[in-house]
Amino acid sequence: MSKVTATAKRLGSRAVEARLSGRGPGRFLVLGVLGATLVSGLYYADPVHRQAFYNGIGRIAGFELRTLTLSGQKETSDSAIVATVGIDPGMSLLGLDVTSARERLEALPWVKSATLRKVFPSGLDVAIEEASAFARWQLDGREVLISRDGVILADDVPARFRALPLVAGRGANEVVASARDLLAEHPQMDAQTVAAVLVNERRWDLRLDNGATVKLPEEGASAALVRLASLEREGALIAAAPAVIDLRLPDRTTVQFVPLEPKEEFLPEPLPEVAADPGERDGVADILGALMEAQR
Repeated sequence: MSKVTATAKRLGSRAVEARLSGRGPGRFLVLGVLGATLVSGLYYADPVHRQAFYNGIGRIAGFELRTLTLSGQKETSDSAIVATVGIDPGMSLLGLDVTSARERLEALPWVKSATLRKVFPSGLDVAIEEASAFARWQLDGREVLISRDGVILADDVPARFRALPLVAGRGANEVVASARDLLAEHPQMDAQTVAAVLVNERRWDLRLDNGATVKLPEEGASAALVRLASLEREGALIAAAPAVIDLRLPDRTTVQFVPLEPKEEFLPEPLPEVAADPGERDGVADILGALMEAQR
């Protein structure tokens, strides 16, 4: 090996040693310690301070939120969306947790689902899908607006929703879809129904527009309404007058007419119940017709 080569190797070795022992490694070490300290501080910092840090860094980097686009809202106000997302002046996109913001938005009464998308460097798109008003629910004298799955959308019922169907009773909001599906199978009865009342959270009573009440069984409610329609077609107009029509037994229909308001000072004798066996309907129309005539 020549003296020149040996000298070059010695110089190279010294250069490497100089790089390892000089200022460079010290800087990296300091930066590493500072970085670890910063990450640790952010991890344990409260959300307010963490958000302030991200906002500061974001503004310096040019990621300050300047453009907000909202879509899909009809019943939910813009101000409610802005407040729920937590948008403040000087906010940066770096500090916005879109997952948390989406969960907060979907907790709002009308919001069914929400999507948030950061548009760098300074934009945010918020799109929501709202639930539809499905029915009115009455409980303990209070009437509210509900969706098909029973969620309360509004604590009062605006005038534009007064024509929606009415259900009443404890738990009726949770099974309102079953009542509406049932009546959809029987349009004629649906047209006469003023309210569907859930009894003991198990079965439905239908209140008709003429004052009659139809008591439905817990199981086989649709078949019971078919039976009632059959009686109506045979001339027993029992649902056309104020009456309590009990369809809870599969083989027996019981009708009790509601006495009219007396014009005299004395009360009339209570009218008897009429039981109709679906297998023995001969004369049902005559009996009910006579009762209705006596009522008049």
